[in-house]
Amino acid sequence: MFDYLEHHPNSGSYTLLERMEGSVPGYLSYTAEEGEVLCAFKSPAEAAQFYEEWHHQIPGEGWAPSVLERADLIEVLENFDLVSINPRPTPGSTEYLLTTADFERSLGEPG
Repeated sequence: MFDYLEHHPNSGSYTLLERMEGSVPGYLSYTAEEGEVLCAFKSPAEAAQFYEEWHHQIPGEGWAPSVLERADLIEVLENFDLVSINPRPTPGSTEYLLTTADFERSLGEPG
């Protein structure tokens, strides 16, 4: 089996597309058969490029790249089942979904 984490090591942090829903932050995600999928990007530039390409299909306004500290990212992960790193919703593209537990392990220890 292809090990996505082995071939795409963590750069140390991830960026989420975030927007405020009242006073609560919301993060770009979607629902799949397997559960709720959080979209994570390797850099703010990749998140911004994704939003620029796909903003017409993303509901709501006010989305912006947000780099979360490790502890904050782990807290967000509790609300999701899977993670898609640098999603590319193009027909025929392959998307590797990680369980939130595998993704959290890939973050390593703090410090």
